[in-house]
Amino acid sequence: MTNNINKEDDTETALDYIQRQEKLEKDAQDILPGNFDKCTFSLGYIRQPLYACKTCTVDQNEEPAGMCYSCSIACHASHDLFELFPKRAFRCDCGLSGKFGGHACSRMVPEKLEFAANEKNQYNHNFNNLYCRCNQTYDPEKEEETMYQCIVCEDWYHERCIGNIPEAIDEFDCYICRDCTKKYPFLMNGKDAKFSYGLSKGDEPIQQWILPASQVKDIQQKEDSTVAVPEATTATDGTSNADTAAVANQDTVSSDQGVATPGEKRKREEEEPTSNQNIIVNVFKKAKCESNCQNVDVSLLPEHDHIEVFLQDDWRQSLCRCVKCMEDYKTHQVEYLLEEEHTVEPENDEDAGKSLLEVGMEQLQRMDRVQAIESVRAFQTLASDLKQFFGKFKEEGKIVTKEDVQEYFDAKRRERQEQQ
Repeated sequence: MTNNINKEDDTETALDYIQRQEKLEKDAQDILPGNFDKCTFSLGYIRQPLYACKTCTVDQNEEPAGMCYSCSIACHASHDLFELFPKRAFRCDCGLSGKFGGHACSRMVPEKLEFAANEKNQYNHNFNNLYCRCNQTYDPEKEEETMYQCIVCEDWYHERCIGNIPEAIDEFDCYICRDCTKKYPFLMNGKDAKFSYGLSKGDEPIQQWILPASQVKDIQQKEDSTVAVPEATTATDGTSNADTAAVANQDTVSSDQGVATPGEKRKREEEEPTSNQNIIVNVFKKAKCESNCQNVDVSLLPEHDHIEVFLQDDWRQSLCRCVKCMEDYKTHQVEYLLEEEHTVEPENDEDAGKSLLEVGMEQLQRMDRVQAIESVRAFQTLASDLKQFFGKFKEEGKIVTKEDVQEYFDAKRRERQEQQ
């Protein structure tokens, strides 16, 4: 009796077991929401959440591959996966020859058998768990810094590699990296308040910020100071000061007469926090062309090697749609940026929020009558056997341990194998 009492720490009541099981079921539903019965392959090249598998692609020389949400659970649940997040124009690679080390797809659809490869899929270093221009691996359990996805190339970038983003625009909606602005300069609207720019040289993070006048004014109001925004006036030599004054006067503080002296400017620069000294107002001219383009003339910007763009809500409405830019969108195949993209998400799970018992009872009701009766009889037989099994422990005053239960089911499994 004493030995049995000492085993109390290894036991649990039926109520404890049920509550623990319900918690596990809820946790599973929270972590893996949505239905994962169908592979998305038959939907074609779509924008969807993707996953890559370290277990199946241990060899870095192996072809990169991505899988849909359903296959990540149904086919690779026990593998070491990493999440790629949504990527556009991609079709699931799971089960295709040469992908994932030849691992079979349990969600194989007939359409997959007709394709040797997804020729239109695009792969970057993300598929090898490498991110950002620094080409570093990503570990969600160790990474503490915010990362931002470029809306064009869909790579992810560390904030430390981008630069110290000003508070005035830190809630931006989308981001365009420096490589993509070089490829697609027609994405940079001139003076729209939804567009802010970061300039940098070499491999350094952003060192100078060009913000809309409204954003700069907000910064200055918080500091109880004002900045003289240069007006587009014409000098005696016929040149406009809108371009040249943008850099020279951005930190100028107005005096009582509305004009700042050089001495006042130097003093103000010494008092200003370093984070705001490199913020200037966007007063730069738009590009000159016959199509009335709305994009900024980058040749007028302060000296730089790279430009990065930060976009506020509804920025697509402000993209330039002049004749030339529309031709550029089509030529470079980035017309998808003109409208908000649809991302295919996992279908809602009809059984979400239900326990396994509830799901089991519903399935039982949908079964053929003969099968349902046989299932109920099998359940009754099992219940009767369990009652006898637990009754022995009650008669002897023993506590049932998990080892006892495991031994019971192992014996039942052996009996069934012998009958077969």
